[in-house]
Amino acid sequence: MKKSFLCTLAIICMALILYSSPAKAQQGYYNTMVGVRVGTSLGGSLKRFVTDNSAVELMVFNRWKGWNVALLYEYHMDIREFRGMEWYLGGGAHYGKWTKDKGEPPWVSKPTQDYGAFGVDFITGLEHNFHNTNIYLSFDWKPAYNFVDFTGLWWDEAAFTLKYSF
Repeated sequence: MKKSFLCTLAIICMALILYSSPAKAQQGYYNTMVGVRVGTSLGGSLKRFVTDNSAVELMVFNRWKGWNVALLYEYHMDIREFRGMEWYLGGGAHYGKWTKDKGEPPWVSKPTQDYGAFGVDFITGLEHNFHNTNIYLSFDWKPAYNFVDFTGLWWDEAAFTLKYSF
């Protein structure tokens, strides 16, 4: 039941991201980006602009041999002194899953059971476009607070993401 609910929720979120009206595309900018995240975790990213300055980003990444999914709303602002550079901040929610015999997050006391984490995320970062191409590089810091299994702050999530826009 939980797996089917999560799959349905992920499909609905992906549909909303992919089929929302992109405002940046009308001005000649990108509207959708896919990328690879490397940092304290390893994974992927899908970002879609929904207005001129705001985007929705879905991140899927592996950490401590478990899987995490984060859905974030981000507000982007230009840095006028550096052409092609923006900074952004925002927030959202995450869900993580560690199964016995596959992963063991550092807070577990019983490695023979499954663990999950659900909570809120905050994000701030920089994003740079390479000379008006479809290639972007971003760096973000994404602290999160968990409400389930590990109630506490994950303050150390940071990553570089190499993105391609279309």
